[in-house]
Amino acid sequence: MVDHFVDSLAGLSVGGTYGFAVDFAWRRLNSVYHSSGHLIAGLVESLQHGLTAVSGHQWPGEARVEFEGQVEASSFAGLATELSRRLGELLSKPIEVKVTGDPYSSRAIQIGDFPPIPCGGTHVRALSDISVIRVLSIKRKGNRVRVAYDALPP
Repeated sequence: MVDHFVDSLAGLSVGGTYGFAVDFAWRRLNSVYHSSGHLIAGLVESLQHGLTAVSGHQWPGEARVEFEGQVEASSFAGLATELSRRLGELLSKPIEVKVTGDPYSSRAIQIGDFPPIPCGGTHVRALSDISVIRVLSIKRKGNRVRVAYDALPP
């Protein structure tokens, strides 16, 4: 099943059959952002053991991953530097992005050796499908740590 958002219900009826087209450039860009968010989640959790990814918002222009846990704000600059360095390293390797589990009940995404993360979204097939991931900021927002980023396909 696929959910579609429409501007108007005029001319549509339950059970009707309608043609549609996929905007491949937009889907590709969203796949890059979505996989980038999962990669950031896995990397931050491995670099900063006190943080656990709890939320993501992967829209181009407003992408972020949010974490809960204890970490000093004074460590954010060092985390941003190390995160950026490790992202660059990983994007230069042929690492697969795999869909695991049952697509209807336990679908997850696994990037390389990072633990699988439950997800039903669209993803790239390999990190080589991402040109760059740029960490824009790391800051505390309430009781969460927010990593904002942008990403580009090759």
